[in-house]
Amino acid sequence: MTKLFPNILMAALMCLLATHQAVASDEAVDEMTRLLKLRLGTDQVETPKPTGVDGVYQTRFGNKFAYLIEGGRYVFIGDMVDLETARNMTEISRREMVVDAFASFGAEKQIVYPAVDEELAVLNVFTDTSCGYCQKLHQEVEYLQEAGISVHYYAFPRGGERGPGYSDLRKVWCSDDQQEAMGIAKGVKSGNLAAGTDCDAAQYVDDGYVLGNQIGVTGTPALYASDGTKFNGYVPYQQLIPQLIKQ
Repeated sequence: MTKLFPNILMAALMCLLATHQAVASDEAVDEMTRLLKLRLGTDQVETPKPTGVDGVYQTRFGNKFAYLIEGGRYVFIGDMVDLETARNMTEISRREMVVDAFASFGAEKQIVYPAVDEELAVLNVFTDTSCGYCQKLHQEVEYLQEAGISVHYYAFPRGGERGPGYSDLRKVWCSDDQQEAMGIAKGVKSGNLAAGTDCDAAQYVDDGYVLGNQIGVTGTPALYASDGTKFNGYVPYQQLIPQLIKQ
């Protein structure tokens, strides 16, 4: 659906609407929400909130953002860009959503490779042991650690329970030494994974998959900086380090 509304068209529209109308009443916002839920066929719709552009309201359903005008009669799905400052306002909201999602996910559900000495940055990674580029990235984790970057792994079995890495991910999360098991599962270290897949920690694999879907992960590795910035796929550590440290 977003392809029907190119970003530049959205940006121009928002500029034209800059003096459209005053802030809607609570009743009007409730009506916007009702109409959205009705038309989208879901209750998972955030209450619309003002954007700072008069008469334009932002809402979210799932990991998609939408903008309402004319009291909620019309909705546009896409990115809103401030042409004067060149700021993508939707991307700012998207990053805030990601940061909040990570903050609500328990530390015990992650496998963490801490930075050596002082931590200068955090890299959040959705990973699958059956993913070739995940394996390649894992070979470079030590360089990230040495640069002061802590790597936080979240399980994301592509294909869910039927994915090729699902069983091995559960074995990794069930292992007494999760870091060692991760290395074995990704072919970086030799050895065999323990057989257990039904421990309490195995649920964290499913939880990671749910979290990833909530913020729009579609493949692995999916990399996020601590401010919610997303990197598209695998990025070599030589390029990744300066992008993370400057955050």
